[in-house]
Amino acid sequence: MLTDAQIEALRAVPGFANSPTGFIAPDGALDYFKRKIVDNLARRCDLSRTVLLDAGCHEGWNLLAFLLAGGRFAIGVDMNAEALRVAAEFARILGLTDRALFCHGSVTRLPIADRSVDVACCVEVLEHLDGGADAALSELNRVARRIVWVTTPNKLCPVVAHDTRLPLAHWLPPHRRGGYARLFGREADDERNTFVTPFQVLRGLADFRLDSGFAGFESFAAFEAFFPHYLPYMGPGVAGIRDLGRAKRLAFGLSYGLLRHRSFYVLPSLTGLFLRRDAAS
Repeated sequence: MLTDAQIEALRAVPGFANSPTGFIAPDGALDYFKRKIVDNLARRCDLSRTVLLDAGCHEGWNLLAFLLAGGRFAIGVDMNAEALRVAAEFARILGLTDRALFCHGSVTRLPIADRSVDVACCVEVLEHLDGGADAALSELNRVARRIVWVTTPNKLCPVVAHDTRLPLAHWLPPHRRGGYARLFGREADDERNTFVTPFQVLRGLADFRLDSGFAGFESFAAFEAFFPHYLPYMGPGVAGIRDLGRAKRLAFGLSYGLLRHRSFYVLPSLTGLFLRRDAAS
């Protein structure tokens, strides 16, 4: 997807190279978002005619992957002005400036008109909103004409990977988790995230229905084919190629065999493509 010169230019962008996410491989991140999100969107819509909103876009990898795959236009919204500046510079390096717009704003109060985008994505953001997930979901429900893509950890799972990984830690009030984390030497991993349930997601996206078979993919077989893949955002020395693994393959396969698309309720990640109920098929 990228030339060597582009990769080097992206790595060297001030504000990224020396940032906490500067370890991310640009080509790996773009491939990850293309294969996980953009390719699944392409099965539901013509990307060349699609306007995408990335709510909580940070450095913009998802919307950049969308544009590189032929997307018509993308809007990135984030509260982090420095991350938006980096994203805009990435877009310039990749020759995408004329098809990208970056807006400083909150996911809980999007600066976007009703039904003004075809697709609204919210990738690993809801858990960081300090209880504002319901407002964010309502906003996604408001602005998307056709599709909402959401992924966030599932509060109902006894262990989540996006925090201390201690059993049931995320069921405690945020101010009570520190002592528990301290007992196991994981206090530094206690981000005090506020996780959501599948019922909150479905309630917030009241005008949409879940339209993906398994974890945002058409089926469990399509999900399996996504592996191995590069996994960004896990930290220096951790981000890299990930395979599904035998235990997860068996557990997830059983879940799909028993529940099909309702696996959404029990998987560690609440990942799904939602289609507006009144959208043309």
